[in-house]
Amino acid sequence: MKIQTKTVRNIVKSPSVLILICCSLHSQHSLAQSISVGTVTPEAAPDLPEQHSLANTPKAENAILGLWINGVDLQQETFILNMNKQRYIECSILQQGFVNTAQLSMLKQDNIQYCLIENAGFSSEIDTQKQLFKLNIPAQYMLKQKLSSQQRYLPDLPNLGGFINYNVYFQDGDYSKQANASTDLNLFWKNALFNSSHMFRKNYNDQQTNFQKSSRLNTSLSFEFPEQMTTLKLGDNVSNYTGLNQSFYFGGLSFGTNFSRRPNFTYWNTPSVQGSALTQSTVDLLINGSQAYNAKVNPGQYNIDSNIGFSGLGDAQIIVKDILGNTTVQNISVFVDQRLLRPGLTDYNISAGKLRYNYAYDDNDYRDWFGSGYIRRGITESTTLGATADYSKKLESAGLMWSQYLYKLGLLEVNSAYSHADEAGLEGYTVNTEFKRNTQNYSVGLRAQYYSSGFRMLGLEEYSDNSYLPQWENQIYVSKNQIPYLNNLSLSYIERKYRDESNSKDQQLFNLRTSRTLTQNLFGSLGISYDAKSNDRASVDFMLSYNFDDRKHSITLNQHDDDETSVQFNKYSYENTGFDYSIGTSRWHDVYSGNASATMKTNVGDLNMQYLQTDDQKYYSANYMGSLVWLGKRLDLSKYISDSFALVRVENSPNVDIYSNGSFIGKTNKNGEIFSYNLYGYTENSVVFDDSQISIENSFTHSSRSIMPINQRGYIIDFPMGKIASHNITFKFIDQNQQPLESGSMVNIEGIAQGKYPINSQNLVTVYGLNPQSYSIKVQTSNQTCSSQFTLEPDIAKDEIVVLTCQ
Repeated sequence: MKIQTKTVRNIVKSPSVLILICCSLHSQHSLAQSISVGTVTPEAAPDLPEQHSLANTPKAENAILGLWINGVDLQQETFILNMNKQRYIECSILQQGFVNTAQLSMLKQDNIQYCLIENAGFSSEIDTQKQLFKLNIPAQYMLKQKLSSQQRYLPDLPNLGGFINYNVYFQDGDYSKQANASTDLNLFWKNALFNSSHMFRKNYNDQQTNFQKSSRLNTSLSFEFPEQMTTLKLGDNVSNYTGLNQSFYFGGLSFGTNFSRRPNFTYWNTPSVQGSALTQSTVDLLINGSQAYNAKVNPGQYNIDSNIGFSGLGDAQIIVKDILGNTTVQNISVFVDQRLLRPGLTDYNISAGKLRYNYAYDDNDYRDWFGSGYIRRGITESTTLGATADYSKKLESAGLMWSQYLYKLGLLEVNSAYSHADEAGLEGYTVNTEFKRNTQNYSVGLRAQYYSSGFRMLGLEEYSDNSYLPQWENQIYVSKNQIPYLNNLSLSYIERKYRDESNSKDQQLFNLRTSRTLTQNLFGSLGISYDAKSNDRASVDFMLSYNFDDRKHSITLNQHDDDETSVQFNKYSYENTGFDYSIGTSRWHDVYSGNASATMKTNVGDLNMQYLQTDDQKYYSANYMGSLVWLGKRLDLSKYISDSFALVRVENSPNVDIYSNGSFIGKTNKNGEIFSYNLYGYTENSVVFDDSQISIENSFTHSSRSIMPINQRGYIIDFPMGKIASHNITFKFIDQNQQPLESGSMVNIEGIAQGKYPINSQNLVTVYGLNPQSYSIKVQTSNQTCSSQFTLEPDIAKDEIVVLTCQ
């Protein structure tokens, strides 16, 4: 018998471990209730019956066995204690096995907590061959699991740096002549961003220069707080759009949440998969027949936030399959909409400052002080409530918002606001209601909004006039997919009715459209529109587009009624660099024209040029967009920075290909550096270099990096390189009879350019400059050739002689 002994803990200072284990394995008699704990290897198992039910086991017997819970091997042994004819297991080990010990009765002995395992629904057995105690516990006694497929939403903080975006535009011809330029300065560090943007204009009228001074568009300082998902912005700003008011410019401060602008943060009511599993199981969520989520769960109750990319009504199936192959299917109806916040989630914003007017032309047109607040909160998965309030010297307003899912029908929204314009002595209100039903095959929507004559909005220059607002505004749309022959069909109706004192005209617009792929490369669409108020005939337009096999070249024909026709040939690629162009001709009534445009895309900016020639007039323009970037002591020209970017540094490795999010960026310069400018904020981005282009003398730990940036920030991504330490290795080759190979035999190591190495008179051979890797070796003796394999480990002893068998 082979016995290994280790002391886990002392329960009582009594019989020796060796005596205890021998007795427990060879006798069915009762043992002392308190013992020292030992470990027995499987080889020591006695010849007992293979499985022994606890129900038939003497209540006084203690045991030390490996523990299984609901079919899961915990890979740990436990002491099974009997006390007062009841069985206990150490609570600490049960907790490692997904069990919620707070629901179990406990016994404390010698400072050790034991949990009672004879509750209702518990069952167990002993596998004596494997020395295992198999315990089955109902799911309600398991720790609850809350799983989620959400990406991490804490972004990386940027390095110190900045960039200046610039856009230069020039236009000339028989229409007009002008030159414009804009600059956008950004400085960032950690969670702070300073921004200042300007516009410069120069117009030419009747051969005389009419110059207008530059205008400051924006100056602001903002701070991101990723853990709280909030943003504080000081300076020029734009108010949040709430659906009850229009956005307006102001100078001051704004503080609120920003998660609704993050593409991968789940803030709407995605389905939660709930259930319980007695064993390890796989859970699949299918929506409209397509897999939306897959996860593995441990025994017990589980709740999974699916974070699916689905919107609208759908039929879902939850399929649970356990390790024994048992499968259960549950059918449910789901509804997902971005207007419904997750229960308990709050979206809010608080703003204060001065209203700004003439934003693009006047630097300092700040007028009335104001304060504004906005909040929406998910009450349940089906209900989201919100409120908004604005205050200034001239206007006060308040509104309520309600988003409600109607079971198996769709989303209903009801919003209402009240306003009071002090100086104008006006009071008014608006009511908005909307219903949407979106399924896999069709969508239906209805919207109606009423504005009373006295209703006003914050940010308007003249509160005495509201002629820009209609009295009624109604909209209806219906769309259907998978229609035979037509593929899809959509119908929309928009009605706007203005008051008699308004200068605006009433509208009743009908629009019917359909589109489909006619062949593999040919796509077509047809549209019919009609304005019932103009009493004019319906307008018809259709389009045909043909994509050539390379998917970069296409030709498009547009026909609108019988008085407008255009044909355009296009070349466009999605690469970051290259040359795109378009050339075409058009007819409008009896006027014919030709047009051409070209775009040169480079890593230091994009140049776009356009030319238009009609019968007697011409027009041409050009604009160049780029950026000057500063990051990590590096100043360089780059593309216009719309998203985030990175300085990629592959240490001392020039001309190495760099890929960002699967797109080729370019080759590193002589210093091993290149800018990558297509990183997307609040999203996992991958940056990779081609490791096959790295010198064999260099070593690196990884060739790819994942990063989640904040919008319009810069990051340094380093790929450090280390020199591989070469080794001089002395080999001794022996044959299958353990005899050394004869002197003079030639050793050839594949991949070593120095050639062959002879075995010396001491039956040894030394090879110089080997790197840590695997080698294939061939040895030519006087009468045969044999082969061997060798892997050089970095920590090999300096003077070690390596003995290899050559076969």
